[in-house]
Amino acid sequence: MPDRAGEWKAKKLSFNDHPEDQYTIRYRDPIKAIESLFQDPENAKHLIYVPKKIYADKTKENRIFNEMWTGQWWHVLQVNSHFIF
Repeated sequence: MPDRAGEWKAKKLSFNDHPEDQYTIRYRDPIKAIESLFQDPENAKHLIYVPKKIYADKTKENRIFNEMWTGQWWHVLQVNSHFIF
């Protein structure tokens, strides 16, 4: 993840059943990380913004579901305009 994804942060984590055991969690702001991925020109060819239906062959009898953008729910959201965020 490039530096533009924001600075690394760290927090200590422990659980009530074993408070003496502490764990260090390192993380970045997920919004900044996602923004950095979308801003990188190298990623442009891999980003999908619209749903697509993929079929096994020209008969279109067998639909392939293998990525988020091939799912039925994305198609439903695109056609139902009342799902505007």
